[in-house]
Amino acid sequence: HNEVIKEMEEVYLTVKELAELKGCTERYIRSQITKEKICAIEMSGQVGGNSGTHYRIPISKLEEKLQMKFKRRLKRLQKEYQKEEAEEKEEQKTIQECTEEEKEEILYWKRILESWRKYREEAKEKEKADEEFLKLISIQQEGMTLKRRTLYRKWKDFKEKGETALLDGRGKHKNHKSKMTKEIFDVFEYYYLDQNQPSMKQCMRETALYFQSKGIEIELPSYATFKRSVEKIPMAIKVYFRKREKEFIDKCAPYIKRMYEDLESNDIWVADNHTFDIMIEKEGKAVRVYLTAFMDVRSRKMTGWCVTDAPSSDATIYALKRGCERFGIPKCIYTDNGREFLFHDLGGNGFRKKRKAEEAIKLPSILEDLGIAFRTALPRNARGKGIERAFYTIKEHFSKLFEAYTGGTILERPDRLKNIVKEGKGLINIEEFIKFVDIYIEGWYNKQPHAGEGMKGESPDSIFAKCLSAQRVLPKEKGDLMFMRYAKSNTGMLKVRKNGVSLTFYGKELQYWSEQLWREHLGEKVYVRYNPEDLTSVRIYDKEQRYLYDVPLKETLSYRATKEEIRKKQEENRSAVKNIAKYKAKKEIQPESQLKLILEKALENTQQEAPLSPKVIEPMFLPDMPLQKAAGEEEVIDWEVAIKRLKKVKEV
Repeated sequence: HNEVIKEMEEVYLTVKELAELKGCTERYIRSQITKEKICAIEMSGQVGGNSGTHYRIPISKLEEKLQMKFKRRLKRLQKEYQKEEAEEKEEQKTIQECTEEEKEEILYWKRILESWRKYREEAKEKEKADEEFLKLISIQQEGMTLKRRTLYRKWKDFKEKGETALLDGRGKHKNHKSKMTKEIFDVFEYYYLDQNQPSMKQCMRETALYFQSKGIEIELPSYATFKRSVEKIPMAIKVYFRKREKEFIDKCAPYIKRMYEDLESNDIWVADNHTFDIMIEKEGKAVRVYLTAFMDVRSRKMTGWCVTDAPSSDATIYALKRGCERFGIPKCIYTDNGREFLFHDLGGNGFRKKRKAEEAIKLPSILEDLGIAFRTALPRNARGKGIERAFYTIKEHFSKLFEAYTGGTILERPDRLKNIVKEGKGLINIEEFIKFVDIYIEGWYNKQPHAGEGMKGESPDSIFAKCLSAQRVLPKEKGDLMFMRYAKSNTGMLKVRKNGVSLTFYGKELQYWSEQLWREHLGEKVYVRYNPEDLTSVRIYDKEQRYLYDVPLKETLSYRATKEEIRKKQEENRSAVKNIAKYKAKKEIQPESQLKLILEKALENTQQEAPLSPKVIEPMFLPDMPLQKAAGEEEVIDWEVAIKRLKKVKEV
């Protein structure tokens, strides 16, 4: 390592080594070499078991930062190497410490190595001589399988470390005192199998501390022994405990293999969202855009899609509507549990938390109206739908063709992207990009040979046409109506107010009003359906979901509106009020005066009144009551007599 650091001009890196040092992809390094931005020596032929064109990149021709980074890495590796070498020297025995059995093992390997070296020196072709010697050993010692690399390793250890290095030291260091036991490895494995991915050395320290806390004195095996033990842990267990659950499912978990030959076109469509790895210009800003797509399972044909700057339920409906209008209505659609697929008027809540029964929105479903069954994949089951492979193809064959390609990860990100975004040059406008996507999917992706299960090398278009036995057609004039959405609320209905019904889209409130709606249904609740592509009007339905009429969007005025615009609006409002005032007059009724009608009826009633005929007539009078005085006669009130009379009246 010291020689490498002193003579940097003699050091060469491969493409892979430079990519790791620079933190980018090998593809990017090769492209830079092709553009002569990185100096490299081209080599052809067999290199490291791989044929083709290879490159040797001199360190001295790289930028100074990379040279310094390479030096620091070499120094770090040198320290680790020296540390491991020191540990091995501490653990290595002397010949005097060996047992008789170990001494015999050493002599055995010394004899083999000496015979091999002599046989090799006499031969002209060294490699051929090695093969012949190994055959002789296998004939002389039956059951022994000796490999060429074993001879080289033993010879190297013998020269560098002495005779004791010929021993098989696995689990035998320090007179078996530090042999790997089940108790030690169980504790170590418990700490090692963790999603934080601790290093082996850290787990070794924690294992030692564990036994110390239990009051057990124990000497741990070497790092190499732990390393060999870790390699024996099954891959599925290591990935499950040290990686993410999704990685375990994708790499290790068994899966159900699907059959495609028993399906027909339009039997099942799958849907998902894909993020384009491209920066796109929208309203002067660089943004990422998304593809919401439906794919026919049997043929892998992209049937409907929509490009937006954010996945949404409207994009899902638009993509489905587009596919149904062009290729027919599928029998079933299959999606994940994203919010852009599980909404109230398409497929319900799926696996998401259900509302309480009394709060549930009971609305007709678009899929029910179209006769489409709806299924959702299990959560975190990316392979369940099968459309991800199509998105990978789009990334490789389409997204990477753009100058503003971002890469799937930070390591794949080209260096030029920063300047492109900063300067704003080279970014394609979103409207133009949508046209490119339409052309690519229709004219390229759906027409390329496919190697998937049941495809037999044919294109999606070809298989779709072959396997389409029955097609449920959606007439264009009915398509807009069938895909109209229901306005969402807690009950599924909206209340008609003075300004009609209100819908909110992206924070903006739109009001829909007509004189008929205002006059006939003010204060009532109605169902409202709208077309996301055309918000100029909505359809109104009553409580029994019977269609009433279309209601137009009510125009709103700015604070800077002209007097003429304000006057026009005021006239419309006054006209509606006048029509209400004329409601009774429109009945064309000439009624008589209400007072006259009542008095005539009262007079009629008095004339028809029957005479009273009671069975008993009982006169009533008050005792001790004097006759009334004549008019004009002076009256003097006797209060004592008056009080007595009042008491008698009360008693009666």
